[in-house]
Amino acid sequence: MSRQHAAVSGGAGTGSLGRAVFRRPVSPTEWSYLAAARLGGELLVLQLVVEGTGPIDALALGRAVAEASASCPGSRLVRRGRMWADSGTPPRVVVAEGTPLDRTALTGAPELVAPLAHAEGRPACEVLLLTGEPGTVVFRASHAVMDLKGVSVWAAEVFRALRGEPPRGAADPLTDHALLDAVGRTGQRPRLGLDRRSPLGGRPGSGAVWRRRTVPGRHPALAAKVAAAVAEGVPGPAARIMVPVDLRRHAPGVSSTANLALPVFLDVPSGQSANAVQRRLLGALASRRELAGGAESALARLPLPAAAALLGASRAATRARHRYPASAIVSNAGRLTPADFQAGGFTARTVYALPVHAPLVPVSIALLELPEHIELVVSARGAADVGERCEALLDRIGSALGADAPASCPPPPAAPREPGAAELLLAPGPGGLPSLDDSVVQQFRAQVARRPDAPAVLGDGLRWSYAELDRRSDAVAAALLARGVRRGEVVGVLADRSALGLAGVWGVLKAGAAFLPVDVRNPARRVEELLCDAEARICLAERAWCDRAQGSGCTTLLLEHVAGDGATADERGRAALAAAAPGPDDLAYVIYTSGSTGRPKGVQIEHRSLTNVVGWIAPFMRCDEETRAAYSFSPGFDLSVMQIFAPLVHGGAVVPVPGELDHVKLRELFSGRLANTLGMTPTHLDLAWRLGVRATHIRALQSGGENLTTATSDRARASFGPDCLFVNVYGPTEATVACTVAVVGDGDGTGRPSAPIGVPVHRTSLAVLDERGQEVPDGEPGELHVTGVQLARGYLGRPDLTAERFVYLPDGRRAYRTGDLVLRLPDGQLEYAGRIDSQVKIRGHRVEPGEVEAALTALPDIAQAAVVARRRNDTGAQALCAFVVPVRGSAVFDEAAVRADLGRSLPSHLVPTVVCTVTRLPETTSGKTDRGALPNPFDGAPAPTEAPDVPDPATGPRPEGAADEPDPGVAAVTAGIWARVLRCDAADLDASSDFHALGGDSLLVLEMLAALGRELPGRDAEQRFLTRLGPLSDTLTLGRVVEAVEALRSES
Repeated sequence: MSRQHAAVSGGAGTGSLGRAVFRRPVSPTEWSYLAAARLGGELLVLQLVVEGTGPIDALALGRAVAEASASCPGSRLVRRGRMWADSGTPPRVVVAEGTPLDRTALTGAPELVAPLAHAEGRPACEVLLLTGEPGTVVFRASHAVMDLKGVSVWAAEVFRALRGEPPRGAADPLTDHALLDAVGRTGQRPRLGLDRRSPLGGRPGSGAVWRRRTVPGRHPALAAKVAAAVAEGVPGPAARIMVPVDLRRHAPGVSSTANLALPVFLDVPSGQSANAVQRRLLGALASRRELAGGAESALARLPLPAAAALLGASRAATRARHRYPASAIVSNAGRLTPADFQAGGFTARTVYALPVHAPLVPVSIALLELPEHIELVVSARGAADVGERCEALLDRIGSALGADAPASCPPPPAAPREPGAAELLLAPGPGGLPSLDDSVVQQFRAQVARRPDAPAVLGDGLRWSYAELDRRSDAVAAALLARGVRRGEVVGVLADRSALGLAGVWGVLKAGAAFLPVDVRNPARRVEELLCDAEARICLAERAWCDRAQGSGCTTLLLEHVAGDGATADERGRAALAAAAPGPDDLAYVIYTSGSTGRPKGVQIEHRSLTNVVGWIAPFMRCDEETRAAYSFSPGFDLSVMQIFAPLVHGGAVVPVPGELDHVKLRELFSGRLANTLGMTPTHLDLAWRLGVRATHIRALQSGGENLTTATSDRARASFGPDCLFVNVYGPTEATVACTVAVVGDGDGTGRPSAPIGVPVHRTSLAVLDERGQEVPDGEPGELHVTGVQLARGYLGRPDLTAERFVYLPDGRRAYRTGDLVLRLPDGQLEYAGRIDSQVKIRGHRVEPGEVEAALTALPDIAQAAVVARRRNDTGAQALCAFVVPVRGSAVFDEAAVRADLGRSLPSHLVPTVVCTVTRLPETTSGKTDRGALPNPFDGAPAPTEAPDVPDPATGPRPEGAADEPDPGVAAVTAGIWARVLRCDAADLDASSDFHALGGDSLLVLEMLAALGRELPGRDAEQRFLTRLGPLSDTLTLGRVVEAVEALRSES
């Protein structure tokens, strides 16, 4: 068969035109690869093969390679001494027509064994286009510039360019050893001797071969199973298996094609089970053994000729003795999707990798996982029969993977069942799931272009159109870019639930930065702590709150100034904003959650995760042009994300609810007609019931943040009526707002304590595992692990915590350990069943008791502290209770003073409702605090049995003249209300009685104030009453409340 070759150019490069040339150091690992490439007969080239059907135009491929090389400069590097530099020259495309490639032995195509010409100053990468059937594109890269993950990133970028999609880019200059320095080395790898045998046996030789095998199905613990099969039958000491580990897991935000893989070594004796190997591999990953340094650092100190001579001597020794430092390399490059490698008329069918022929290791195995099958390619050196020995090794691996199981014995299918309401709403439309490439910024701009004059932000006397919100947020973005804000930089937003706050958030995203929402109700010390921990240089703040950021060292920009009237950007400004537009891998926001060590931790969420959420949540919020979604959650509470973004990317409007969410605001929210979509925690749903709410005009209601009991869901259904779409969402902050959803219907929880938390959302998978990491049967509790695109990058600046909570499942998937116990119901939904640790939820906020205990023991009069959550019998809500041992000899313990001290450093949900003194904390036999033995301070309070007898808030204020009825005395009325709300005896109350000391929390305060408000003439007086009581909230005594009531009654 005739063979013709052509080199295709995609055009001039842009590496040195108009911007700084991309440069990065040659890492010690890469120096060793460069040295190995100098040895005769070595081909240190990684190759990713994409096979498919349909044509690929060579010229279009050349243009795509050139375009992708601009966003992946690692594909056009040349060496300048100890540095790699962007040559600006795209990789060449070589077209080989009529190539008779054997798809199993991978022979017949001499282009696959040709060295790269980068030593001549050309890029260290190239692309082969093998014509014929199947159509084949091969991406070739020197192992000195890329690892296998890097090659797949580059290849996917080329196909994105072929499809006409915007580039994602992979231009981070990080190297493996720089990453080690950044996250912390875990030591030094042990020195390896030449004492391990080849799994192939036979005589050594210089002949090099590849052999390929395709294994159907999906196979958990793939690397461990292959390693166990490789070790089977190896004589002498245990087989030593080298497993390269992708270091990107320690820096999820890094986008790079560089060599970012370092090995762990496992000594696997013949006959050891794959499960045992998997446990050891997971243990190595958990202890981060891949972060150890190795001999490559010493080799990198030598000139290349000397390093090559040293490697050559070692290679000669291995061939003479037939002993090696490792028996085999088993490299799992992870999961790939053929859809990422197709364009136009070309449809990818499979993707596989050709590993390098390592000079000192006899066998290398490259694994790729695709949706329906596994691709394995073995590379080896040996005598003439080495190919047959590779086939025998592949037979052994295939048998271990169950590839020889008869096709007539498939596993029994799951029992068919009808999809539930949530699954029907989650079902993708005819076009499939929406793309994650269009960020919320792009989607918002599309709505601006479509309906510029439509309302985007609505409130009392407030109406911003889409065009106005766009102009104002553009002005914020321009101000940030003018101050040098970089892509992915964290910018604080210290604003209430307001239009200006929304402009600030959208402006940060438009600048390519990530917003850090800070609740203005946090004490100044907490605000400073969050801004400092996030290393925020700039904080956008409303004027009313800007003083709270003064101690953080941030530059504070007033939103009233930078948002202004939003003058339209000129052409240069529009170009700058377009260049700053975020991509799917960019950081979108950071939200802080409670930390068990006493220090809050920042959860980093990327744009792809945010985009996924606002896509699947839309039908559950009934998002359309008529949506008016209340922005009622705290900005620092991640459920606010769905209220801020989902309406505005689907044509609706946001209705900010500023200030404290007191009973007056709740009355306005429920009785008013401005908002028709609400999100509330179960605690607030209970409060709405106790206030007698009836709000049948609400179209959609989302509950989340804490466990939704059956009693609460039944009451909410009654309060909001049958036409309201009521959903329960569940998810930790680390899984981006919510990862499961359930439609709550009448009688859903019959006979069960809680409403279901539902089914997984788009692009999310759930695993319910026991303490051994095994799936539990349906109906049995296990810890929920979440996987998928909504997983956070990790914790900002906390690689230790990230590694602890973000783990890898046996099948290689990255997962978040929620710590939540769940069980699977017969209908496929999950039910919440508790925690495996002491973490609790208070009013929807996650609380680590350790953070509160650390704040308590920092006070001078407290020696020990234990914090637990206890359920109130009167309201059914969880309340935080502290038990403290005072310092011996300290003054009389003042509970109110302790709560006030905590309130100066902690947000309100971390301040205990009750602080009890004890002489000692109970202990377990192991000497730890026995939290289960701590009492419930609320025992004895009666539980409510029916809705309280209160008027419907929708009916408005008391009838005219009600204030003139016989008055038994303000003090008596107020004491009676306190007694009813606190479930105590009015006779025990006097002017010094403290509401909080009697067990009152912030929600009971609202209930008490609502009842008192009905004793005042008109809603205006109610609001003045709340304003007057505001400064007294920390020391809310009966006497002070009575004084406020009497003063306002006298003013009327």
